[in-house]
Amino acid sequence: MSGLIFLACIILVVPSTYQESLGGLVELDEVSFNKLVPKFDATVVKFDVAYPYGDKHDTYVALSKESKDVDNLLFAQVGVKDYGEKDNEAFAKKYGADKNNFPVVKLFLKDKSKPITFDDSEEFTIDRLRQFVREQSGIYLSLPGCIRSLDLLAIKFKNSDTDKRKSIAKETEKVLENLSKEVAGNGKIYKTIMEKILEKGDDFIQTEITRVNKLLAGKISNEKKNELSQRINILKSFLLPLKNYKEEL
Repeated sequence: MSGLIFLACIILVVPSTYQESLGGLVELDEVSFNKLVPKFDATVVKFDVAYPYGDKHDTYVALSKESKDVDNLLFAQVGVKDYGEKDNEAFAKKYGADKNNFPVVKLFLKDKSKPITFDDSEEFTIDRLRQFVREQSGIYLSLPGCIRSLDLLAIKFKNSDTDKRKSIAKETEKVLENLSKEVAGNGKIYKTIMEKILEKGDDFIQTEITRVNKLLAGKISNEKKNELSQRINILKSFLLPLKNYKEEL
């Protein structure tokens, strides 16, 4: 809560037109970084040019907006100038960011001394960025195709013994009955995965992810690609760490 109050004070003194250009992001320098970041469980920081633009910036802003109601998660950016007084240049270099590799996205966790770097060597997409934050921080961000209530059951299932897993599979059936038609198909995937794990063991998850990734690498329609990508997202829900969701379970 103290972090949110501090953040509100910062926003109040920033001109409204500039706030709009940041898309809800908090602009940091080294001083405000040291004051604000420790107040959040997780902070995503993009080191970039002073006035960023382009697809990567738009992607980052989009996830920031999407995550605005997530407690204890902050999206921020550090604008770096390589001219004049060279604002934030030394600060950015401290974290391995400079004009030759901008933008650089780092995830700072309250209980970790060093940040985790987002690897954008493949793609800088909202899905990959969202998945990175979710997997590394344990903070729930819904991936395309995933259903929160079933994600929680997937975590519970994966961390239970065989008898308990059978009970959770039955519980899943009840949840499926109440799903809308739009998401019912994806809901059934959770149940299918549970049945396969009961039959083949936990190794099924990684084996299936590998199999589906091979299909994605082939020549398939955009519709099929989207369907398979969502299947992988659901499979990865079974791998989310239990410790981050104990209170909800």
